[in-house]
Amino acid sequence: MKVFNRLKEECLREIYISFRERNAYNFLCLYIEKVLRDSGVYHLFEYFFRLQDKNSFKDLKDGYTKFIIHNTPINGATECGRIFTKVLNPLACKYKKCGTERGRISKDIITQDMLMYNQRNWRDILSEKPKEMTRVDYEITSPKPADDYMTTYRINRAKRNLRKFNDLYRSGKTEVYDERHINDLATQIHHIFPASEFPDIADFLENLIALTPTQHFSYAHPNNNTQYIDKQYQYLCLIAKTGSIRENILGSDDIPRIYDFTLYLMMLSIGLNTEEFYESV
Repeated sequence: MKVFNRLKEECLREIYISFRERNAYNFLCLYIEKVLRDSGVYHLFEYFFRLQDKNSFKDLKDGYTKFIIHNTPINGATECGRIFTKVLNPLACKYKKCGTERGRISKDIITQDMLMYNQRNWRDILSEKPKEMTRVDYEITSPKPADDYMTTYRINRAKRNLRKFNDLYRSGKTEVYDERHINDLATQIHHIFPASEFPDIADFLENLIALTPTQHFSYAHPNNNTQYIDKQYQYLCLIAKTGSIRENILGSDDIPRIYDFTLYLMMLSIGLNTEEFYESV
């Protein structure tokens, strides 16, 4: 029984971490901080976070490098520096402090977007050049503005995770109850507020809802035209999603918590174009 409970806890933890980048980031910060505290070197980080100057940064980097070389098979300062960035910057972001950039103390406070792997060069962002193309090839072909690949990835991941959750914990049923489709599987993940109009909340699980194919392509999008949404059905989806979120947040501990009430209020504020919900945050 103990083994089963441990496996169940590990499964729920993995689901929690995988559903949102923020969840993975929170777990990473907890893990890094615990390892540093258990290793007896966290005081170096605290000192740097308190002073935030070049000298304290040098003391931190030198002390961390000495610790890694002494306690691991790594014997070169260069490799320690690569690891140092991955250790320091998540914590700097958590505590809203400066971190490290190109081997030096960063000029600005580290934000979560700065932690993203494989970021696009700012010149390419300004020119809207796809990262896999050279600037010469881009200028020759003169393509249309490039898609935001990271946004597309996040949206697809959110849809995939919601469908997986719905299949595992809701038997694949639609989130909008309808007797006509009570036996139909919810194979479609629909944006309540369209991604094209509301990109800021396009990857929010709170803005996604599991529907049957008929509900999606006949009710949510009249005449199977995905460029338009039925406002009345959008309202039904919003009410149904509110129920799903409430059930998940207040439900059994055996089911992973995948929704965030603060993000739900943010989604409502943006989607309904009102400041009322921000007053509740």
